[in-house]
Amino acid sequence: MRNSHGEFTNALMYKILKQSKQPVTDPTLGQVDAHFLSPDEAAARVESHIPDSDNVPILTNGALHFPSSNMDSESRKRDNCDNDSDSTRPISQFFDWMEDLDRTVSVQIPSRRVDRDSFEPRKLAEIKRRFLDRKETNNPWNILDVANPVPAVLPEFLRGLNCQLLLRIRDVILMGDSAERPLAQREEWSTWRDVLEWGLLSEGGHNTAPHTDSHGLETWITVQEGLFGFGWLSRPTREQRDEWMQDPQEYTKGDGRWRYVVLKPAQTIFFPSGTIHFVFRLRSEQTLALGGHVLRWSGIERWLRVVIDQVRHPRTTNEEISESVPSYVAAVVKLLRGRLKRGGEAVSELGGIEVISSCMALVKEFNMEYQQFQQTSYHAVMSIRMSQPCGTHMKNEKCWYH
Repeated sequence: MRNSHGEFTNALMYKILKQSKQPVTDPTLGQVDAHFLSPDEAAARVESHIPDSDNVPILTNGALHFPSSNMDSESRKRDNCDNDSDSTRPISQFFDWMEDLDRTVSVQIPSRRVDRDSFEPRKLAEIKRRFLDRKETNNPWNILDVANPVPAVLPEFLRGLNCQLLLRIRDVILMGDSAERPLAQREEWSTWRDVLEWGLLSEGGHNTAPHTDSHGLETWITVQEGLFGFGWLSRPTREQRDEWMQDPQEYTKGDGRWRYVVLKPAQTIFFPSGTIHFVFRLRSEQTLALGGHVLRWSGIERWLRVVIDQVRHPRTTNEEISESVPSYVAAVVKLLRGRLKRGGEAVSELGGIEVISSCMALVKEFNMEYQQFQQTSYHAVMSIRMSQPCGTHMKNEKCWYH
């Protein structure tokens, strides 16, 4: 459809994919764009203090959470697993884990006009029927905000101490100074669970434009069904990042730095805060992936720089962050002060007093940027309200990706 979200996204993706290359992974050939590692090697890497200049995506073998996930397409055809009633498909099993299919979830629909939200609510029962029918479509649905019903999906290599910062931020926000079992509302805990883990379900042919994940979060994605195309802007200079942030919906240049991989079931990709990335899918294949977010203690400086950029340029993220990100920053300040109070190894683990001092300076910069953002947003809202007829209201816009 003309003037639709899908039309603009596909045109942008075509220009980017035309110039994208597979990543350099052999250090003897120059700077690597990604690391292909065993799970043990990946664990060792994420637990170490990596220079920010070498903070590139990691690809490794992940966990399969559905019995048939390890069947390739040829095996599925041979074993007659491709019929519409097949209950062994990972996507079918994913729905089996859900108890109440009368609930609604936001669905991105490419044919929606650009002057409207890219998503609309649909019931899980309708989504299940559509996906199990497995019909090709020119209007592929993308369900990216679905709560993950499957337990214990965090990859093993992300379970070390260095990868626990996001959980500690959660604890500060929900528990404060208490070490007892938290009395936070069930809804608050549910919200945090959806931040930490989620499902990505899409029909073939749905593409996602370049963006950074909100709140500066680091992300892991493990494919369960289908081929999952993942691309990113590798090692952008500060100037390139600034240029992209000025106009993320139009930027295609990249100066030869766009990279891509095609992930198969059982493969996991993990990428650091602020990675400019996109997703593409074969028209003939539905995809299911399980994913989630972490933050590393060793990446606090990078994280703060990313959230400052996201406050300055809110169109670069996959969802709106203005209301919640200050609480993340305040929690980090409290955690850093706790480290300073303990001293010794608690400080050296972060890189020393110099790193903590740098983080505190970045917090001041964040507070200034956020104050300016609030003032700008207030004037913009008032301007729109003054131009609207009495009784009309603004929509709560979100910009969701993946």
